[in-house]
Amino acid sequence: MTRGRLRIDLGAAPGVAANAPPPPAHRSARPPAALTRDRRIAGWALALLGLPLLTAVMLAFAEQLTLPSEILFFLLLVVAVALVGGRWPALTAAVLGFALLNWFFTPPLHTLAISAPENLFALTTFVLVAAMVSTVVDQAARRSREATRARADAEVLSTLAGHVLRGDAALPSLLARLKEVYGLESVTLLERDGDSWRVVATAGGPPSTSPGHADTDVPIDDDLVLAVRGRPLDEADRQVLEAFAAESAVALRQERLREEAERAKPLAEADKMRTALLAAVSHDLRNPLAAARAAVDSLRGTEVDWTPEDRAELLATAGESLIKLDRLVSNLLDMSRLQAGVLGVTLEPLAVEDVVPQAIADLGPLRDRVHDGFSGEVPEFMADAALLERVLVNLMSNAVRFNPPDRKVVISASSYGEHVEFRVIDRGPGIPAEAQERVFMPFQRLGDRQGVGLGLGLALSRGLTEAMGGTLTPERTPGGGLTMTVSLRRAH
Repeated sequence: MTRGRLRIDLGAAPGVAANAPPPPAHRSARPPAALTRDRRIAGWALALLGLPLLTAVMLAFAEQLTLPSEILFFLLLVVAVALVGGRWPALTAAVLGFALLNWFFTPPLHTLAISAPENLFALTTFVLVAAMVSTVVDQAARRSREATRARADAEVLSTLAGHVLRGDAALPSLLARLKEVYGLESVTLLERDGDSWRVVATAGGPPSTSPGHADTDVPIDDDLVLAVRGRPLDEADRQVLEAFAAESAVALRQERLREEAERAKPLAEADKMRTALLAAVSHDLRNPLAAARAAVDSLRGTEVDWTPEDRAELLATAGESLIKLDRLVSNLLDMSRLQAGVLGVTLEPLAVEDVVPQAIADLGPLRDRVHDGFSGEVPEFMADAALLERVLVNLMSNAVRFNPPDRKVVISASSYGEHVEFRVIDRGPGIPAEAQERVFMPFQRLGDRQGVGLGLGLALSRGLTEAMGGTLTPERTPGGGLTMTVSLRRAH
């Protein structure tokens, strides 16, 4: 992956900008050492210490050994050095072994001269075999290390791809993963801020504060640089690092898009609320207003001579429409005050008879469809009389709307522990369990066959109940229907 391709993938201009920080000097493209530093040191030690020790042992048993046996022992030691330390310690051991064999074990002794041609051939073969064995061991170790590196790079790239596919491209996790894989001190994503640089995200520490102060810098585009500290990385590691840099830039942009979406969310909710409010006002407020106006215009007209019964019916229609209109406007005003946190609440000890009869009377013509189901003594409770009346009126009018025409809505009260509970019970279609909480959201009227409406009754009722320190919960009526339970604290 070249740097130009990296920028093209990210949508930036290709090439390195003139003011982009220059990449730091890297090690040459020479293949990495096949063996680790510790193994090479162990190979040198085995060569430099093992050869004199082997020579001393063989001198002690010189009468029992022949030159081929002595060459085999030295060859065995050279192979061991090659397995432990690689090519150069093994080649050094082969040369030193050649010299020791020639000096101590090849006639004439204690000279570098070789009298017999077969001895020269044996020693030369010894050196060649040692060189070939050490070369094979070194190549095998190099390929093993390259395979290990390739497997590690594949695992890293697989992890990176998993972040992309799962959408888990969070900057902290990406940088922490990079730091862990390469054993770095810190990994920092820097962004240009005018003439300086600022840290966008970092893992480990201390972070790099500007390009050029790290061991390796990977420019992503003109304004983003990934800086790592801990050790210089070679070209193979740098290619994987560039992939991480590209994903870090994508993760940064995704995080900023999410932040912008979160900031825009309240505005979208406000627009949605405003649209629903306008649609509701155009229906629920206009209909009673139109009915009241039509009734008043009919009464004011002179073309028709209305009978007393007709006049009474028109006046009743106008009155019902104005009552409904007043209730809707009051709900809107109370909801706005409730959401703004400026609703006045005065809690005082109240009895059932202080609130329920007036709430039933406020229903107007609907009061005949409500049955007072109180029985027994109910203790006093803490509430605001006006707000509780509003809650009960909203619950009862909502229950009447869905209750069968031949059945009455029942309102009852009882004490339970430290609470007094009011229940408004209907025999309508009820509400599915999964939708019971949704009905308390503004502008929700589940199953209402009358079309679009304000749907503020239940939302306002729960808000007013909670403002008095109580709760409003729905539950299924045994036998079918819905029961709304208002729970308030007892007065002591």
